[in-house]
Amino acid sequence: MAHIISIHSFRGGTGKSNLVANLATTIMLQGKRVGIVDTDIQSPGIHVLFGLDTEQINFTLNDYLWEKCDIKDAVYPVTDALNTQNTDPNNKHGDIFSFLRVLKSVIFLEF
Repeated sequence: MAHIISIHSFRGGTGKSNLVANLATTIMLQGKRVGIVDTDIQSPGIHVLFGLDTEQINFTLNDYLWEKCDIKDAVYPVTDALNTQNTDPNNKHGDIFSFLRVLKSVIFLEF
């Protein structure tokens, strides 16, 4: 059975994206499938936490809502980024990926 978790705040800078990234990664590391929808239309940022370059993103939720693309065209997998060892010393996301992989042995959520 699917579960929906919604994270919301009227204010920016409250840590919503970090919470979502950590929660999603923790659940994924337990073998569950996770989908994230960044509904911040003006300034989406969850892609940064998962190491997606803006050049990799062709369509967004906004494009889908304006019927410029199909929903599947605005979806981007990040599993490979979390499962592979980051060896690029210039990648500023290397530390967060290493940390998130450690969560597998520390946090256990049951859904």
